[in-house]
Amino acid sequence: MDGHDTDDDPGDDGRSGPVTHDDTRWVGYVRADHRTGSIAALAGVFATRGVNVDSMATGDVHDDAGLVVVTFRAGERRARLLARTVERLPQVRAVLLRLADDERVRAAAVVRLPPGVAFQPPPEASVRWSGDTATGDPLLVEGPLADVELTVEAARAAGAHADAAVIQPPYA
Repeated sequence: MDGHDTDDDPGDDGRSGPVTHDDTRWVGYVRADHRTGSIAALAGVFATRGVNVDSMATGDVHDDAGLVVVTFRAGERRARLLARTVERLPQVRAVLLRLADDERVRAAAVVRLPPGVAFQPPPEASVRWSGDTATGDPLLVEGPLADVELTVEAARAAGAHADAAVIQPPYA
């Protein structure tokens, strides 16, 4: 960590001052019971501790348990406290917390550019991709989250008018 944890004094409940630009971006993978109230309980943990959720997506339901992927910004201490608190929820079966720039955090995206705009991912982005955007095909891109986001931003700068991304489940 960079030593810029912005927690003032989280005390027992993890509350502290406002989020700053120095906070680290995290991805939380939460395996929880697929039942009414699970998402609300999860969101409540973040809300009561003053942490804004950047994104929350559900899916990957197997055996009455679903995967919820949450992205947020927090200092390391607060992120670990959030993970421990979420783990204690009765509907939660498992929690995995990773830094968003961890190479194991994988994402996929679909990007649409105007016909005639030829686009390739930036050379520094370690992604797999397909699609001939010059002929109107969508760009399909997969790789580490940071590299997929870099590619989507470059496509937007080149004129992309639609995009969608998803963080993939953390398969072993």
